[in-house]
Amino acid sequence: MLSDGFLHRLDALRLTARSPAQGGAGGLRRSKALGTSVEFSDFREYAPGDDLRRLDWNAYARFDRLFLKLFMEEQETQVNLLVDASASMGERDKWPFARDLAALLAYLALRGGDRVTMYALGGGERHSASLSGRAGYMRAAEFLDALTPAGETRLCADIARLPLRPGRGISLLITDLMSPDGYEKALQSLQYRRQEAALLHVLSPWEMNPELQGMVRLVDSETGEERELSVTGSLLESYHRALSDLLRGAERFCHGRGMPYLRLTSDMDLEKEALRALSASGLVEA
Repeated sequence: MLSDGFLHRLDALRLTARSPAQGGAGGLRRSKALGTSVEFSDFREYAPGDDLRRLDWNAYARFDRLFLKLFMEEQETQVNLLVDASASMGERDKWPFARDLAALLAYLALRGGDRVTMYALGGGERHSASLSGRAGYMRAAEFLDALTPAGETRLCADIARLPLRPGRGISLLITDLMSPDGYEKALQSLQYRRQEAALLHVLSPWEMNPELQGMVRLVDSETGEERELSVTGSLLESYHRALSDLLRGAERFCHGRGMPYLRLTSDMDLEKEALRALSASGLVEA
């Protein structure tokens, strides 16, 4: 859990969104979307998690289906935090960093009046309740603290199955991209579902520059597959070329689709370096 002093400093910042908010009422973002002010706009079908107080019982009596009254107002944004909690994230101190990063983003969204849902990817889909208000931060922190990285993640398949709430929203993916089915279709799936997506790519310093020599046995933390290798200079050069291709490819893919890409390492100071990177990307501002 983040310290009280750090949370107090975060009060001067907010999570940003490029497009108008859309969701339930009570948020702090001015929107052309739909809320609950006195200016009536339209109806839509009820979706799990919607405010039951907005149900139109006259419409239910006529059509035997649940509809919500929609109005013009300031609104909250639905923020989805998708956290890779597979076994590979438990290696080399990546998980404590990713967990605290998710907590930071959850706090900014909740403090800004948005609604947050946390999703843990890998080892079976797990998600929090829909959270709101400052009290929601404690529940977000408890959800993250209860997670233990385990199992294998397949980003494309896992994200395609997520029960995201209807309408526009923000989906922030925190992952090391160690997924056998890649990541491109996962991010495309989010955009197809009208999400402002961002990729926060977390690697350890060791993964950026592995210190290996001689004969080694490598074990895949997610599949248990083992491989013996003789580490030579040429092998390390091949590794760095492959890593560079992955990093550049992910950055090009994201920027080509108008979504932020952040490359972060688990030894970064969250308050100074990581927060500065979030600000530079436009995801966070004062």
